[in-house]
Amino acid sequence: MAVTGSDIWKRHLAGLDETRDIWLGSPWAEDEQERARAMMQVISTAHVAFNIGTSPRTNFPYFDKHPFHHPIAYTWGLCCPDFHYRHAFVDGARTYRIRGRHGAGHWSEVHLMAGFWGDPDYVQLGQWDLKDFETAADGSFEIILSATRHDGNWIELDPDRHNNMIVFRDVIYDWSVDAATELEIEPISPDGPSIGYIGEQDLYNRIDKATTFALTSAKHWVQRAKDIVEDVGFNRFWEGREASLGGIQHAAYHFMLFSIEPGDALLIEVDAPKSARFWGLQTADLCQQTLDYMNHQSSLNAFQTQVDPDGKARYVLSLEDPGVPNWIDTAGVRRGIAAWRWVGTDPVPQSTVVKVPLAEVRRHVHAETPAVSPEERRAVVAGRRAGIRRLYGL
Repeated sequence: MAVTGSDIWKRHLAGLDETRDIWLGSPWAEDEQERARAMMQVISTAHVAFNIGTSPRTNFPYFDKHPFHHPIAYTWGLCCPDFHYRHAFVDGARTYRIRGRHGAGHWSEVHLMAGFWGDPDYVQLGQWDLKDFETAADGSFEIILSATRHDGNWIELDPDRHNNMIVFRDVIYDWSVDAATELEIEPISPDGPSIGYIGEQDLYNRIDKATTFALTSAKHWVQRAKDIVEDVGFNRFWEGREASLGGIQHAAYHFMLFSIEPGDALLIEVDAPKSARFWGLQTADLCQQTLDYMNHQSSLNAFQTQVDPDGKARYVLSLEDPGVPNWIDTAGVRRGIAAWRWVGTDPVPQSTVVKVPLAEVRRHVHAETPAVSPEERRAVVAGRRAGIRRLYGL
């Protein structure tokens, strides 16, 4: 008996119901705030699943900067505030051209993967630093993507893989100045479908793909938080051990589930790397939704961090402002996730965490730590807001 559109739709709704049950039945939805965030994650995941599972058009690709993440509306998968992401989808049997112009970011990378979470053959296919491609004097460049070799800048595609995702990542250190890379992509091979609609059976397959993605991601994030607590408990960093995820494969990730109350402060101390491509600390809720970094100082990268005279970086993670430069504002979240990203550091630094009363923070930070007034904090946050609005055109 043929599968009908009604069958597919019922399966999709059942999958979303199960996704909701996974989140709301987890240890990460204990109170009203956490339950609301869990429901937001279900809705956000359905949105992301549509963006990457249902809507891609490999015959008419384009770079989308909001499939997983929007700075204020929604976020999925612990997206980094300092990474300006864009995604496009291509068929390995076709040929494409990427044209662009270097921005003023810290550095940029191109990633290629076949499929994504939930796909049985999902795999990372490769990554390239944009600086390694030939670039004209004006910063412009052109890259060919195809299964057959091309002269000049070339990324090899597998002709047997028809669902490939390109991730372009600009690393933005100075939000007020750095600019994203200009990008566009177009198909240049005459073969392949030219129609502008998705056929019925193809659509059914895409809806199934979206359903599987929602379930896979819920199961993964719920289990990952359990693994962290089982291994190290709350308020201690844990080394990420996943392989072949969607992030930077040559980065080191350290995650901590924090648990604080009003009047608490977590002092996070680390030796600042003497050299690194990138390092930064960010926060998220228990559903891996990045906390609002546009209106709160909920993250700090190496450029934004004040390093003390002894070479250490000291942060205070708390609900209330402790009046120090390196405050990590949890935006009202009492239980959540703090995450380090380390790229190009050898060795990878290890951080310590100590919980102290907020009123005693000054006894634990460096003696030369300046005081930050409420007016100065508002000015810093206003600068963050202006930088993100500029980068994302908000």
